[in-house]
Amino acid sequence: MKNKHILLFIFFLIFFTKPAETDVSSYFKDNTTDTKISIKNINKIELNTNTIRSLSQKIHEHYEKLFKQKMFNGCVLVAINNKIIYENAFGYSDIKRKKCLNTNSVFQLASVSKIFTSIAILKLYEKKLLNIHDEVQKYIPEFPYSFIKIQHLLRHTSGLPNYLHWMPDIGRQDTILSHHSVLNLLVQKKPHPEFKAGRKYKYCNTNYALLACLVEKISGMNYSDFLKKEIFIPCNMPNTNTIYFVDVFDENTASSLEYKSRNIPFYAGDFILGDKSIYSNIHDLFNFSQCLLNNKILNDTMMHIMTSGVNTKKYGILYGCGIRIKDVQDSSKTIWFHNGWWHGYRTSFQIRPKDKVTVIVLSNQIYKTTYYTYPVFQTIDEILYQENSTEPNRNDEKHLYPTLDDE
Repeated sequence: MKNKHILLFIFFLIFFTKPAETDVSSYFKDNTTDTKISIKNINKIELNTNTIRSLSQKIHEHYEKLFKQKMFNGCVLVAINNKIIYENAFGYSDIKRKKCLNTNSVFQLASVSKIFTSIAILKLYEKKLLNIHDEVQKYIPEFPYSFIKIQHLLRHTSGLPNYLHWMPDIGRQDTILSHHSVLNLLVQKKPHPEFKAGRKYKYCNTNYALLACLVEKISGMNYSDFLKKEIFIPCNMPNTNTIYFVDVFDENTASSLEYKSRNIPFYAGDFILGDKSIYSNIHDLFNFSQCLLNNKILNDTMMHIMTSGVNTKKYGILYGCGIRIKDVQDSSKTIWFHNGWWHGYRTSFQIRPKDKVTVIVLSNQIYKTTYYTYPVFQTIDEILYQENSTEPNRNDEKHLYPTLDDE
């Protein structure tokens, strides 16, 4: 009987005792999901001249078809590892003047700008100048909501209403608003939150305008200068800056076009930073993607936090910190991305970290084809990995690659 008890005790030790592990996800405990993607130790892909030619030709056929159907106007760049395999410009920077786009054309990034705001906050966290688990009030005492934390802003779980829907002067053309205007209005009006912070996800531009205020409060620099010093210069992005420091009327800056090619005038809301209004081109964004993929802008821990997301309840999409995660069962197909949509600009920045594929599409027309990158990934998988796949129907496609436009 004694021996039987000893055997049972040994059985218990073997099967129910595990060594302690360090879990980085403990940094984010607000219903996050770990995508379990490592951007280290990736098998190098051999790209010979014939392979690049085949990839480039098929990608070109896709975008040329869209352009001829008058469903795309913009610039495209596709890269694998640090090798650009395709780049091109289609259409016009200014249709009325018949001014053509080129691969150096600069676009308003719309909500793709949120990626940079998130990185700015995470860099301050990395330097221990703030803690994302702290309440916003700790750093901005006048902020009227004591229960909202920085991490709630980062992942759109704050419950705050979207300033785009309730800010009275946002559409005026005779004034300029800023991210501080958003904060000041919250302080004055104290609009009731739509839900308790951390309870659920709802995409909201207010969150990122407030994060821009935090960047300035903590760093002692204005938002534009901080991004330039900490991100744009280190990542070799000479053509990238906010609306305040970009010549929006320069020949190389693409004009925004609505339906029927109508130019859209600037108004007060264009000058609110944090959630939008960074300008860039495909080459600068390619350089940025290389820094992101090779941990040259954030360390491992911060990258893990950035790409661990909350469930948005839409097509398997998670939202991390300023980045969406298309999480699929085959982890090699997981994509980090953000789309943008503002005043005629449609933009998409997409990375497949497992094989370091970067897809950048910038458009100055409102058509959603900017987000339709499935054929690009399909081409890469067929040619590089000999994966046979068929064109998905619209219902299946949204479960494979990002096509969302709720910006």
